[in-house]
Amino acid sequence: MADATVICPICKSIAKPLDKTSDADGFDCSRHDKFKVADSVFVNAPTQNASREQWEAALTRAKTKAKLGEWPCIRTHDF
Repeated sequence: MADATVICPICKSIAKPLDKTSDADGFDCSRHDKFKVADSVFVNAPTQNASREQWEAALTRAKTKAKLGEWPCIRTHDF
């Protein structure tokens, strides 16, 4: 998986995948650093069409809740 790439859900740029943790996919984006997105975000209708601004705000909220040393995890209630 070292050479694999994914698309950052926030800025749509190429990112590196991080190991999946429980119910979340991890992204390592050059613009947004390392973060996770809960699987429910990708299947929940209101969040599927979220704007970049909404994604940015959700990441900001997730960062405020992340424990020291943990990657922030965007969940549906962060939108």
